[in-house]
Amino acid sequence: MVRVFVSQNCIDRWHATGGIAIDGDLLRFHAVPSTNLFINPSVYFERVDGGESDPYDIVGAVKTAQELAQMGAEHYERSVVLGDFAYTVNPGFVASPVGADGAAQMIDPSTWGQLVGAMEALGVP
Repeated sequence: MVRVFVSQNCIDRWHATGGIAIDGDLLRFHAVPSTNLFINPSVYFERVDGGESDPYDIVGAVKTAQELAQMGAEHYERSVVLGDFAYTVNPGFVASPVGADGAAQMIDPSTWGQLVGAMEALGVP
């Protein structure tokens, strides 16, 4: 299944330009109206604060809110505290395609190409 991390900044920018619609936990690009993406709150781990090593080996990883809770991590805005370590994170969402019934679905390469094209047209940092 295709999953992609989309930062909150991207969502905000795309929404401001009118390129997407958000309905609850579903994201839809106007350029690809037949495809719904389920969005799950997540963070991308950018670095360990204080220049320390990464004892959890999660820098560069994406973790959902559920995974953070299971790890015992505390998340606030652009920070996550895990044990004795603080991380700078980029908040956003993991997006994955779902069908009309809300079940995860595979998308064909053509539709994936359309989604990528829609993202690029709206601007991806």
